[in-house]
Amino acid sequence: MLAHLSDSGYQWAITEDVQELPGLVDSLRPDAILVSATGKRATEALSAVRQDARLREVRVLADLTRSRSEVLRKLPVDDWVRSLEELSSRLDSALRERRLTERTRNRMERLLEITQAATSSLELEQILRLAVEKVGAVVNADRCSVVLVDDTSARTASVVATLEDPGLSLDVDLARYPELRRALETRQAVLVEEAQRDPLMEEVRPTIAPLGVRSILVQPLVCQDELLGALFLRISRGSEGFGRDEQEFAQAVAAALANCIRNARLHTALKRKRDELELAYVERYRELTEANRRLKDLNRLKDEIIAVCSHDLRAPLQVLLGHGRLLLEGGLDPQQKQSAEAMIRQGRKILGLVESLLERGKGDVARLSIEPRVLDMSVLCKEIATELEILAAERGVALRAEAPESMMLIGDELKLHEVLQNLITNAIHHAQNAGEVVVKASRLARPDGDVARIVVQDDGKGIPPEELPLVFDRYRSGAKGGGGTGLGLAICKEFVELHGGEIWAEAPPEGGAAFIFTLPLAQEVSRAVQNLPHKDTAEQPRVLVVEDEPEIAAVLVEVLRSRYRVDVARDGAEGLARARTSKPDLVVMDVFLPKLDGLDAAVALKSSSDTAGIPVILLSAHQGVADKVRALNLGAVDYMSKPFNAMELLGRTERALKLRKAETELERTSSLMRRNGNDPLTGLYDRRGLMLRLDHEVSRGRRYNRPVSLAVLRPDRPVPDELLRGIPEVMRARLRTQDILGHLSEGVLAVVLPECNVEAGRNVIGRLLPDVEKHTGMEYQSAVADVSHDSEPAERILERLGAPAPVPKL
Repeated sequence: MLAHLSDSGYQWAITEDVQELPGLVDSLRPDAILVSATGKRATEALSAVRQDARLREVRVLADLTRSRSEVLRKLPVDDWVRSLEELSSRLDSALRERRLTERTRNRMERLLEITQAATSSLELEQILRLAVEKVGAVVNADRCSVVLVDDTSARTASVVATLEDPGLSLDVDLARYPELRRALETRQAVLVEEAQRDPLMEEVRPTIAPLGVRSILVQPLVCQDELLGALFLRISRGSEGFGRDEQEFAQAVAAALANCIRNARLHTALKRKRDELELAYVERYRELTEANRRLKDLNRLKDEIIAVCSHDLRAPLQVLLGHGRLLLEGGLDPQQKQSAEAMIRQGRKILGLVESLLERGKGDVARLSIEPRVLDMSVLCKEIATELEILAAERGVALRAEAPESMMLIGDELKLHEVLQNLITNAIHHAQNAGEVVVKASRLARPDGDVARIVVQDDGKGIPPEELPLVFDRYRSGAKGGGGTGLGLAICKEFVELHGGEIWAEAPPEGGAAFIFTLPLAQEVSRAVQNLPHKDTAEQPRVLVVEDEPEIAAVLVEVLRSRYRVDVARDGAEGLARARTSKPDLVVMDVFLPKLDGLDAAVALKSSSDTAGIPVILLSAHQGVADKVRALNLGAVDYMSKPFNAMELLGRTERALKLRKAETELERTSSLMRRNGNDPLTGLYDRRGLMLRLDHEVSRGRRYNRPVSLAVLRPDRPVPDELLRGIPEVMRARLRTQDILGHLSEGVLAVVLPECNVEAGRNVIGRLLPDVEKHTGMEYQSAVADVSHDSEPAERILERLGAPAPVPKL
């Protein structure tokens, strides 16, 4: 058998000792192993071969030429040699199978490397160069390239990666590569087995003949029906072409590369689109910035024009009004006096229009605020009716005002003048020829306070019922609008509601249209509180009114004087000084005050210990201030908008005083608790007092859904009494006034932190510990827990945090 192996061209080595096997493997590196031993030795030999890691892929054959024992037949080998004639064929088959396995493994490993690279963060050029390198290591090709095209109709393609020159990048004419052109057109793999005889290569054969090109394989790169390019392989002067394995390998590589190229192109397109959008955004931002600048310039120019016009109009009007008043003071006959009064009245009207122009120029913020003063609505109705008599006469309409009684209210005269003027002018325009417009002003009693009821009624064609709810909408005037925009009625609605009133339209049974609005009156004291018992002056609470407008201050004083002793301050600084000296029970203060703003005055009151307990009610005619007050958390107990009525003001003050009384009672109770549960050594709460306060804070926290934390500070050894006496000052310097301190015993301290969660509590105690340790010279351990939602008893929570057990009473 050995001679037969030599004759067949095999190199061989033989051993009868399995111990020599490792040495033979190192020297020979066998491609196959033939087991010729019999019996037990055959089993031992095969076991030694299988245990050697270097021989796991080597094919093992059993020699049955000399012995056909059952042991050899049952050995788990790869093949059996039954005669010398089949020895060579069996060995050749084993070697071919091994080479095929290695080649398959090699291809799979390279394909895995290419796939991993295709899904990595590498650039596309790097991935393609790596791919051609791996393909070239598996396929025996002298050229391996990746060719890309932009579209199917392209006449040129780009070589982006090639095995011969990794840095090569060039464009090729597809007319010179018929095999590549066909693969791109058909999207099918093209295999040219014999380039010198294949009809496809006829037109380029003179070019490829000197190069010795033998076989060509072109695998198109297609992903989701999109043609991207091709993988080009060429073998020159070789004896072997592209077998089935190489074709399948090229197909698998092409699929991975196609997906990678498509993703890269999508990413590039997305990046380009993002860059375009960013550029467009920048350009749009520049345009908007420039437009905004131009608008600001125009707005500034508008303000300048309004300021100049108003100044140029105001000055001559003031001169005219001044000389008109001088004329009235002189000796005029009745007719001349009537003319002078008409001139002054119309001059004031023009001056009011100038003020309205200025206010409109300031924008919506100014338009939606009021400048209140005390005025008589009946007088205002009569004055405006007199002013518009000439307009009514020109249209043949009779205009009269019925306002028999005085109706005082707090409001913006300019805005209310505009409301009445709009409604009356509108009624004159829609009245019948030789018709009539009536303005009626009357007092209407309501449970929450009397109101002024103003009715402007005409005898025109009226408003359809379905249009009544629409007449106050902006830019929609309904049937009565006559084609106008409806802005006048919309402004009327805004101004009336700004004063706390209501406005609506009705269709009277007798025909025509009626516009009705109500405004809250500043109630007389006797009328507002006629059913309320009067208390003795000495027992009445003291209220400080801080208001710079004398007329509004007078109304406030008259309303409040029925129940309280009232003092008045004219600005914020005076109000703050009076509050500190007289200690009133309540402060009613305007927000916008001279010298010191009402908001700043409220902060100053709450920041001082002697005035912090005084409740403050803030007043303002500007919308949105209440939100500002709440956001700044100034401590004001209430907020009221101007105008207001007497009953509302009295109700708010009564509620504020009751709140202060409850807080005073709570403070008195707390003082009593401190007297009955304090530690004589430190002045802090003892265990009993701390438990009472803790129960109170936990109950309040649960009622208002606010956190309460409890902290225990425990020293490493008892603290001497002389050091404990200074502990309260040290701790108070780091804690809030509402935080509750207790000394349990021997230097163990407890802190109750209302409205403080565990995390914030740990931060507070973390800042406190160094000061306590420095004062006592002891090391302290701390623990913090949230007790607002803990169902455990307080004593058990204390013990869990490290507090000593309570001393039992004897």
